[in-house]
Amino acid sequence: MNSLNWEHLQTFSCVVQAGSLSAAAHQLGCSQPTLSRHIQALEQHLRIQLFQRTSKGLQLTPEGQVLVDAAIQMEKGSVLFQRQASGLFNKIEGTLRISVDEIVGVYLLPPALVAFRKSYPQVQIEIVISNEASSLSHREADVALRMFQPKQLDLVVRRLPDLLTGFYAHPAYVESIGEPMKAENYREYSFIGFDESERWIHRAAALGFPFQRKDFFYRTDNMISQLALARAGGGIVLTHVGLAEQWPDLVRVLPSLSLPSLPLYTVCHQDTRYNYLIRAFTTFLAEWFQQPYAKAVL
Repeated sequence: MNSLNWEHLQTFSCVVQAGSLSAAAHQLGCSQPTLSRHIQALEQHLRIQLFQRTSKGLQLTPEGQVLVDAAIQMEKGSVLFQRQASGLFNKIEGTLRISVDEIVGVYLLPPALVAFRKSYPQVQIEIVISNEASSLSHREADVALRMFQPKQLDLVVRRLPDLLTGFYAHPAYVESIGEPMKAENYREYSFIGFDESERWIHRAAALGFPFQRKDFFYRTDNMISQLALARAGGGIVLTHVGLAEQWPDLVRVLPSLSLPSLPLYTVCHQDTRYNYLIRAFTTFLAEWFQQPYAKAVL
């Protein structure tokens, strides 16, 4: 047992938590055959069958089930060790992995990242653009920018300036309406909304507008596509004021509606609180987002 391969153990833990070899391979960034060999090698080393191979994939054996909790705890201990060790260096260098949504990641964050690297040229930056929250506990990212306040006790949260929101449309679309737009006539207008996500519908309901999915004439969960549709004259989009006002092909509509601003937070795991790189970056962002949106990438 003294020669237990930690990589094989990590594979076992990841396959169990991910639910399949393919999902685990995606998370670990390697091939399914490689992970399959890891599992086989671990079984041979332990002289225990951990999984049953079925037509539906891998299923834990009773022996494998007994070892799951211990394997997961060992993996968490390894991740904790790496986090705390990485914070012992006082040089601001190394790789910083950032998780962010599409709009912030494509339009608002790039100028900040370029400015940050001018101050710290030894830093390498990885960007994960997703509208889903990355797991900071499993090291999917070092820092996340989120538009909701996380509730987990093991996360360190710092609030940035809120992002103002508004409805925007192409001038040609506004002209096609032929009359001043009124909020009470909202069902007569072409709104651009989400496909599977219901965030837009919930926010509209809170304002007294009972939207349904069928009320959106264009539906996509990709927010960059939503903006492109609006700029092409497709209808009305809800987006960030500071960003939209820099595009001459978007004008504010329904300005009488009082829309809630979007909160913006930097989030990192509490185990990284001693990491000089992460601390420097979150402090930098807090100062950067105090500036106007003139530096957004258009």
